[in-house]
Amino acid sequence: MHVLAKYILVGLATLSTSLAAGGAANAAASAVVLDARNGDVLVADNADTRQPAPALPKLMTIYLMFEAFEAGTVKPDTNIFVSGQAIRQPIPSLGLDHFDTISAGDALNAVLAASANDAAAVLAEFLAGSEARFVEKMNAKASELGLTNTSFANISGAPHPQQFSTPRDMIRFSLALMRSYPERAKGLVGTSFAWKGKTYEGPRNFLSALSGNASATPATTPVQPAVNRAQTGRAGDRDVIAVVWNAQTPAAADQMIVSALNAAQAGTIAAGPTPALPATDPIQTAGVLPGTWGVQLGAFSTQAAAQAQLATAAKAAPQLANATLRVEPLQRATGTLYRAKYLGVDEATARGICQTLKAAGAACIPLSN
Repeated sequence: MHVLAKYILVGLATLSTSLAAGGAANAAASAVVLDARNGDVLVADNADTRQPAPALPKLMTIYLMFEAFEAGTVKPDTNIFVSGQAIRQPIPSLGLDHFDTISAGDALNAVLAASANDAAAVLAEFLAGSEARFVEKMNAKASELGLTNTSFANISGAPHPQQFSTPRDMIRFSLALMRSYPERAKGLVGTSFAWKGKTYEGPRNFLSALSGNASATPATTPVQPAVNRAQTGRAGDRDVIAVVWNAQTPAAADQMIVSALNAAQAGTIAAGPTPALPATDPIQTAGVLPGTWGVQLGAFSTQAAAQAQLATAAKAAPQLANATLRVEPLQRATGTLYRAKYLGVDEATARGICQTLKAAGAACIPLSN
């Protein structure tokens, strides 16, 4: 695994639910573990619950600016006039005045270093003509990137019923940003930016970058922020990244990280308050074949996704033709997950199947009944 990719992804995965201008996050804690090489999700605990994601509009703005820079439609030194609408954005702001000019590069640095909503609006209006049309571009890009549970309504991240995301989508977006623009993403850290005699120090690490907390624009509301964690580790022969959002305390976040990594190692979903449904209540099953072993290919948020993984695995491992496919629901307080399994084989076949699938970059855990 490339060190640069791991470094960027650990940071980008720690998307905060609290900006400098926002209050404390009140969403439930979530944990995700993924394969750092191919992005496979190995553990998903409360990963598909919609929640506010105030930092995500700023990150999508950064993504779309990177895209424009790469296409050559905008250059960092392109000067942009500031509109009256842009200066009416909620705080935090850079303090732009109507008819000021600011370069696209400086505006982007202001978004990163100061979470400046007026600078974000300047970029949005330049790229799309208005904030409303830029929101359309953000939603279109989210759809293109497969963020099926993400919706944008404004550029600032201010609370809105139509602005939300999920931990799974946030980590998908992190992967997309890292894979599309790895060198530019690396440059998000350590930027020093000066404007009208005031210096803004960029974040020293990605957790700060994505929390929206800038040294020059401290939060003024006395709230207890949520705790986010991202940590690399090993699960079998995989390099993995465990990400936790919205833990109430640092100790709780650390405990969730350990539990998630242990779950990835064991090939199970992180423990929750609701037990799994019995295996005798399958959604889909064929006739049981001889053999008391099988394989689990992961747990998914929809039945269709689990079935798609079973179909994909069958193409990579022809031995599965003699196994019984099964999608088992795992009922949790936050929703249902679906475990994709093949059953009814002997131990040697199960281990051989997993060896084949892992060589192809897929998740696979041998199971014994």
